Order: sequence, then C-alpha cells, then structure tokens
Amino acid sequence: MKLKKIAALFGLVVVVLACVLVINTLRIKSLQVEAEPAPDVPMNEIAAAERLAGALRIQTISPEDPADFDSVPFLQFHTYLEETFPNVHSTLTWETVNEYSLLYRWDGSDPNLEPIALLAHIDVVPVEPGTDDTWTYGAYDGRIEDGFVWGRGALDMKNILIATLEAAEMLIAEGIQPRRTIYFAFGHDEERGGQNGAVAIAALLESRGIRLDHVLDEGGAIVDGMVPGIEGAVAVVGVAEKGYASVELLVEMTGGHSSMPPAQSAIGILSAGIQRLEENQMPLTITGATEAAFDYLGPEMSFGPRLFVSNQWLFGGLLKRIFGASAERSAMLRTTTAPTIFQAGIKENVLPSTSRAVVNHRILSGDNSAEVLERRSKLPDFESYNP
Repeated sequence: MKLKKIAALFGLVVVVLACVLVINTLRIKSLQVEAEPAPDVPMNEIAAAERLAGALRIQTISPEDPADFDSVPFLQFHTYLEETFPNVHSTLTWETVNEYSLLYRWDGSDPNLEPIALLAHIDVVPVEPGTDDTWTYGAYDGRIEDGFVWGRGALDMKNILIATLEAAEMLIAEGIQPRRTIYFAFGHDEERGGQNGAVAIAALLESRGIRLDHVLDEGGAIVDGMVPGIEGAVAVVGVAEKGYASVELLVEMTGGHSSMPPAQSAIGILSAGIQRLEENQMPLTITGATEAAFDYLGPEMSFGPRLFVSNQWLFGGLLKRIFGASAERSAMLRTTTAPTIFQAGIKENVLPSTSRAVVNHRILSGDNSAEVLERRSKLPDFESYNP
C-alpha cells in the first residue's frame, strides 16, 4: 500500500511537471516586429560587385608589428573611393583622420535631430605566409565567381564600407537628402585595436561637441542552419560587443644541443600549458545579450527546442551543452580562449632557451578581463598569467 502511494505521488509529480513544461513552452509568444518588406532597389549588381572586388584588390593590411605598416595601399584606397563614388565626394564633407582613416558628413535637412554614425574599417588582417595555395582564389585577387565576390575583406568589412557608399551614391543621384545628419566613420587600424582610427575619430567628434543618437557597426550576420530548431535564416543583430585580452606566455630556460635534451624543453612546457588552457575553457553562460537572444529565438523554434529554451530552470545545463557543441555557437556563450601565436627555435639541432605564445581571449559581455586572467591563473602551473 505504501509503495502504491509513493508511485501515485511520483506519477502526480511527473504529470504536474509535464504540465508546467508544456504550459511554459506554449505561453511564450513571438517577439518579432511586423514590417513591410523593403522594396527592391534596381541596380547594376555586376557593376556593384566589381566595385567591391576592386576594393579587395588593394592590400590595406594591418600587420601584427606596427613597424611593418605600409601606408601606400591606404592612400591608394582613398583615391579609389574618390574615383569610384564621385557623387559622395562632391556632396559630402570628408576628411582624413590620422592620415589614413576617413570621416564623412552628410548633412541632414533637420538640424534639430541628433546625427548618427555608420561605421566600417578599411584594414584587413594579413594572410598567413605559406598558405596562398590553400585559398580557393587569391586573397587579394578580388575575383567574382559562382555568384560571390572572393577576397580578403569581402566579409570583414570592406563589404559594409562599399555598400554604405553605394547606397549614398545612388540616393544622391536621385536627389535625396537625409533628414538626420549621417557620419560615415572608416577607421584604418581596427584589426590592431583601432587606437589610431576609431578612437581618434571618436575623440575628434567629441572635441567638436557632436553627440550621436546611435552608431551602427558591422554587427552580426544572417545565418542559415546554425540555430537548432529553426529552419531558414536568422538575422543576428549585435547589441553588445565582446572585448578582448591578449596574453603573452613565456618560458625561459637553459638552451643547449638537441643531442642531450632535458626531460622537459621550453617548447614542451609551453605546449603543455597551451593544452591545459584549451582543455579548461571558460564556462558556458546564458546571460545578458545572449539571454535576450534566446528570448527572441525561442518562440520561433520547433516544439522540442522551444521546450528547452522556455524551461531553462530545468534544462539550462543541457541547453548550454547543445549550443556549445559548435565553435560558432560556443562563442556566443563563453569567453573564448584562442592560442594565436607560437614562437620558438632557430635551428633543428638547437634547444631553444625561450618559447613564446600569445593567447587571445574574447571577453563575453558580463565578464571582464581581470576576472578572466584571475581564473586562468588559478589553473595548475599558471601561477603567473600576466598580460
């Protein structure tokens, strides 16, 4: 009799739990905003693609070492924009900032409205030496093939820069003036932190007493098939941005000849340290902007995934594991740890006395660099983990 009561109570608990889960799943409503589709804009897509391709052929590279910076391509890029978008350069006020960044002002018709800024960056990261043959097309060929424009900067982010100027060029030709003043801010060193570009532009605007209503940067992407439970495309709107902290790890010890190696070499010690960091990733977290993203994604999912999203009090851990299964989705939920540079050795039969690595952390909104460095330093063998 006692077992029957326990079984009945257990069954009741299961039924109540199931009801709670289903009710929570069904009660969440779509947060999508109804909007009329934007009208198609007639344009010569082939010519527009060629203009982007031309921008990709100019090697505006931000090298790791500022001493290797080549200014000539940046000046060539300025000239290319002037020649390619004549309406923009004859209508908008524009200037260079710190020689290589560009700031445009498109005056609006209503001076009472605060201006906005549209951001992009001119520079691209370098190509790893020796990898040229692994590219489908040359990194700086600016090829148009298979319906795509191929080249370094096609996604990050000469595409946005050129698209911004394409839109302005067309609107000016149609005699359209914006109500609100618009700034185009194109930095030249974003891939090195933006200190001489974006930071300088911001300081210049502040010195002129210009207060912006809002800023639009490169933001997210439109992804297809990356979000479990949603068929079709999802537009990722960036409302927060990760910061970063790059940390240098250095092992120093007595060198020597490879014929008499010690039990542990500088390379071996540092390699073990890097492995330790990769095996002990920062925790997955659903908070802040990521939590808000789930609020919007959940109602659009099929029933199964929606059940998990709407009942995170029970399935939060499983949800994090599911979303953390891929590199792209994992980066949404944690501060990432990425070894990006490893340097050691000068000759095959010489033991290096130093071994150096750089680990790049992209800081999740809500974390901060001090907490990340403290947490990493508490791993065994990482008593000294300093930027």
